[in-house]
Amino acid sequence: MDPTQKDIADLFSVVVNKDPSVEQPSRKTKGGSAEESQELGAQCLTDGDYEKAIEHFRRAIEQRPSSDPSGHIDLAGAYEFAEMAPEALRQYEKALRISKDTPEPILGVSQLYKRNARYKDSLKHLEDALVLEPHNAFLRFKMAEVLREIGEFGAALESARMAVAAAPSDSFYHYWVGDLLISMRRFDEALEALRAALELSPGDDYLYLRAAVAFWGAGKQPEALKSVRLASDLNPDKNLYHGVLERMLRASGQVDEADLEAKRSSKMDDYDRDALARLTKEIDL
Repeated sequence: MDPTQKDIADLFSVVVNKDPSVEQPSRKTKGGSAEESQELGAQCLTDGDYEKAIEHFRRAIEQRPSSDPSGHIDLAGAYEFAEMAPEALRQYEKALRISKDTPEPILGVSQLYKRNARYKDSLKHLEDALVLEPHNAFLRFKMAEVLREIGEFGAALESARMAVAAAPSDSFYHYWVGDLLISMRRFDEALEALRAALELSPGDDYLYLRAAVAFWGAGKQPEALKSVRLASDLNPDKNLYHGVLERMLRASGQVDEADLEAKRSSKMDDYDRDALARLTKEIDL
């Protein structure tokens, strides 16, 4: 049974919005134009056929005007998926030579540096991209990612909140702020961010799990248990949720109810057990 709007309102004591509709992208089947070649390349990337994706993106470059950098950007991304970083870097540099006012290749170079632990260079390129588009939420988020990775949590939080301000209807940025605040053990603030994320995406079971972590860390055990149960209602086949419930119920002294969850939690796989171990460490459970 899916959690209702009332369930969310009861959990956070607020009125929430309806889940926005999600449009599925259409797929082309022929490469008779640059756009169709681009879509074929994207489809191949989704299928994991990187060699074919590279072939289609190369063709898209030939079909486009030489003044258009987008083909080189697409091709660079395909090279990245294929673990061909030098080739990807060359394509990003070609895109920059065509247009110095395009933030995408600057971001691409930044991400290549990030993957190679060249964090200062990565941040410098992100700063350059933000000069071009200071209100770009994704660029602010990528800046926050790098800052978090190097332990600059305060600066990461500031950048992530700027992403939220630039794209307030995107639940992911709210979630990411909440997740960062959990890692900073600022659980009450994390709940505010996760509530906003759930208002925008009430059908996302993982958000309820993260909310449960924040509730528990904030000393709100009943709400934490309710949040895990809502996650399990959304995804009843997820044995991890039963493992979390069992652990929380035992910690709160509800041994009989914990025993009822033990059978399902015993079915957790190694991935679930690793996730449970990380979760319990976050809140000393």
